[in-house]
Amino acid sequence: MKKTGLFKIITFILLGIVVLTWIFSASYLPASGEIAEMGFEYKIGFFDFFQLLFGSFSFAYFTQIAILILSVGALYGVLGKTGVYRAWVEKIANNMKGKELIFLIIASFLIAIISSVFDYGFSLFIFLPFIISIILAMGYDKVTACIATFGSMLIGTIGSTIGYATSGVINNVLGASLNNAIIYKIVLFVLAYALLVFFLYKAKRTKKVNRDEEDLLLGEKVNSKHSILPIIIVFSLVFVLLVLGCTNWEQTFGLTFFTDLHTKITEFAPKLPFFHITTNGFEYGMEETAIFGQLFGKSIAAFGSWSYGEMAVVSIIAALILGLCYKMKLKDTFANMYEGAKKVLIPALLVIFVYTVIYFAGNTMFFTTIEYSILKLTSKFNILTSAISMMLGSALNVDMIYVVNYVLPSIMAKTDNAVVVGLLAQGFYGVTMLVVPTSAVLVLGLSYLGISYKDWIKNTWKLLLALLALVLIVTIVAMII
Repeated sequence: MKKTGLFKIITFILLGIVVLTWIFSASYLPASGEIAEMGFEYKIGFFDFFQLLFGSFSFAYFTQIAILILSVGALYGVLGKTGVYRAWVEKIANNMKGKELIFLIIASFLIAIISSVFDYGFSLFIFLPFIISIILAMGYDKVTACIATFGSMLIGTIGSTIGYATSGVINNVLGASLNNAIIYKIVLFVLAYALLVFFLYKAKRTKKVNRDEEDLLLGEKVNSKHSILPIIIVFSLVFVLLVLGCTNWEQTFGLTFFTDLHTKITEFAPKLPFFHITTNGFEYGMEETAIFGQLFGKSIAAFGSWSYGEMAVVSIIAALILGLCYKMKLKDTFANMYEGAKKVLIPALLVIFVYTVIYFAGNTMFFTTIEYSILKLTSKFNILTSAISMMLGSALNVDMIYVVNYVLPSIMAKTDNAVVVGLLAQGFYGVTMLVVPTSAVLVLGLSYLGISYKDWIKNTWKLLLALLALVLIVTIVAMII
């Protein structure tokens, strides 16, 4: 935390929110479209501050993200002790000598296009430490590694095509179809990615050898006769489960196959013998039992409905399987998992800390008053005021699922142009998440790589301005046409 300065910055932001609740009244926008004033009953006092802070750390959605990050650390903790993982990373880096830029372009494109089409969010972090290790081993600096991985995720957000967590939730609120503004979104993705490639082309490599302290999850450098095949197979299976489990098949593609299959499997109930001990004594006989539903648990979700919790379990199982494949004792496997999780503890906690911002802002409802004040500067819809509102709202609401509920309604009250609003929402949200210290993806990247927020802005501000101009231009063109 001392390296990045993020803890201090986020703390000041939370204190700033406290001040804002004493200046701006709470309000909300009902379905009628007329602002509803609520006064200052949600001002944050001294004890309110800590109540909100502790409450945010108990919120299931936030903590699931942290658990996923820790489970990824546990997985790489085992990988690092196999004796072949680091050798594999360094072999790939050596084989790419003279072709480093090609690797950067391919890796960043895959991350960006997956984020644009499928939008797996933090679940994609499972594979990012591996890619980052290769980039660092090739001699690139940490900022380049961050922009090529975490930055590419947000390029995919800016140019989200059918990704449910971005385009999907925006279209749901707008009442628009999946193909809403799809041509503009593809153009936005292509041009945004082209700007990223230009940035990567300008990135310089050093001759420094990648060191352990620069790469949290690189692993040990030891001689080993074990094969790399188990790691490749496990990684491949994890990716398949990510695609099957986290792709929203029903909402995005209209496919109900996995939901129907899940229902058939969990509700399959053959007659089986039973023996129970209750307070009334012994019970035995034959009864219909949903055997698979009970064995797997009632909470298991169908493919297409998986989220961070399920992928955390997958990561932990993958770690245990790798420990078995590489003949680690069970206690050693758990010890390695613990060491790996410990290395990403601070990034995991910082991500939850970022989400406290939306918990503070959402529970005090002052932003609607700020947004209303900005938007009413013009009598009609205005892209500039709407863009400012969207960027401020994104910074305070952190996650698109909250942005569409707390920010979009006021903008939608100004226009019914779903194409323009959709582009404005995802484009300016994505750019904002590349620059603000309340971006959970950015905070994870900076804290994982040990990059100070100041250094990030210093090295990427030109790219950020270019992306901002791009989104503005594409949105204006869409409004004119």
